[in-house]
Amino acid sequence: MSKNDNTEGAVSEFVTAMIGGQLFGLPISRVQDVFMPERLTRVPLSSGEIAGVLNLRGRIVTVVDMRARLGLPKNEDGKPPMAIGVDLRGESYGLLIDQIGEVLKLADDGREENPVNLDPR
Repeated sequence: MSKNDNTEGAVSEFVTAMIGGQLFGLPISRVQDVFMPERLTRVPLSSGEIAGVLNLRGRIVTVVDMRARLGLPKNEDGKPPMAIGVDLRGESYGLLIDQIGEVLKLADDGREENPVNLDPR
């Protein structure tokens, strides 16, 4: 039996991202793009977590500042943010993150539910 055989069950792939020193994972099937956001246009009267909109290969993409969404302070390290492009119900979004990680393969049977006392955000 080789190391690549998985007899325990299904495996899911996640794209990892760092936000405020925390590691997050998005199912790879939901990720459309990874890009450096340029020419971001602010949206008047939008909530603080909406960084703006941009044109990404002919699509208008709403950009969400994940630090603001998670209640974290602005990043002061001087590095430009990155973005992960996702689609939700036919709408395109860019999630501003600090740094992109790698693709991880994790066994489905090793996953645990979120703790009940975890903030829903």
